[in-house]
Amino acid sequence: MMAALSAARRGRALGVDIGRVLVLERNQTLGKKLAITGKGRANVTNTGSVEDFVHAFGPSGRFLYPAFESFFSDGLRDLFAEAGLELKTERGGRVFPITDDARDVVQALALLLSHEHVDIRYLARVNEISPTASGWIIRTTTPGSIRCKTIVLASGGKTYPGTGSTGDGYELLRRLGHSISQLYPGLVPLRCTAEWLAGLDGVSLAGVALEVWADGRLADRRQGEIVITAHGIGGPAVLAVSLVVGAALERGEPVVLRLDLRPLQTFQQVREDIERAASSNGVLAYISKFTPRRVALRLIDAWGVGLHGKATLSKKTRDAIAGNVKGISMICTGMDPFSSAIITVGGVSLQEVDPRSMQSRIHPGLFVVGELLDIQAVTGGFNLQAAFSTGFLAGKCAAESVAKSLISSNIKELKR
Repeated sequence: MMAALSAARRGRALGVDIGRVLVLERNQTLGKKLAITGKGRANVTNTGSVEDFVHAFGPSGRFLYPAFESFFSDGLRDLFAEAGLELKTERGGRVFPITDDARDVVQALALLLSHEHVDIRYLARVNEISPTASGWIIRTTTPGSIRCKTIVLASGGKTYPGTGSTGDGYELLRRLGHSISQLYPGLVPLRCTAEWLAGLDGVSLAGVALEVWADGRLADRRQGEIVITAHGIGGPAVLAVSLVVGAALERGEPVVLRLDLRPLQTFQQVREDIERAASSNGVLAYISKFTPRRVALRLIDAWGVGLHGKATLSKKTRDAIAGNVKGISMICTGMDPFSSAIITVGGVSLQEVDPRSMQSRIHPGLFVVGELLDIQAVTGGFNLQAAFSTGFLAGKCAAESVAKSLISSNIKELKR
């Protein structure tokens, strides 16, 4: 949607009739995936600086400089304000629509598209794009074909397949000779083996820290909330480390997760607290201060402490409990599937896309944006802003490409 809006506006600004701007929508409605993002609230961007955004994307972040310089969070705010949608800022600089409804984001973009007279064809799943001497031919699941000068491919990744995001764009690009890296779920709950987790689905542990040990090395550590799931753990802290975990698993490295229940205390401080607790009953009361009692009961049982009334625990047992409070180890066996993931990790090689325009270096006139690119960031509005920014830049450059071609043709005609 952003690419179409940008193309239409740029064409009008250039004063050149670039022809129709057409959106091919696979579903019966626009923005089906956008309408459920951010748990239905749509974390559209972040208040961080360009440098903050680039850092959030890791080593690949530098690729996004031109896109962010072309269109950034301030421009996005202005755009939604133009459509009558006010935004608000929450913890961590996360920006949401003031209505807390992602559907309002979709409606705002749809309104702007209508103002620019952008055409939308629904139930038009693209199954083939082919280059020609003068542009492109697109074939969809409906009869007939579409001829065009340029294409902006913005089909999204493989997450939330129920919304139509099933990875079609990767296959279309692969057929055209583009390199697609290994794809796997990102920002996703992790699966792990730990008997004490069984039956605690939905229970939250707040204020904990989660460490990722990959092949015996500390790869990441995040503090926050985790939520126990049917197959392991999820929640904000887990999503934050899942990109590192996924990369390690793809390399075939063994991954161990270590859960620190008291991250603001040292081992010695925890040891002293347990010393004061003394008995198994006292330890249960102590652990119940920072975890739900159900969890506390499960943990002391898993640690082999048991409930033995007021009898003082041995020094060895107290030391072992302190060690467990500061680091419960769980073997990570994998990640939840794409249907549970927020983003797709992997995508088209950045070496094959010009960051100044988002145009394919293999096929001029083809622009690739958003989740199709091999770029990923942590949660916080960074990924959605990158999608908006790359879409905006691609639409602008696609319109300029068509305008340049038309002007060149007109000049040649005049010279005849």
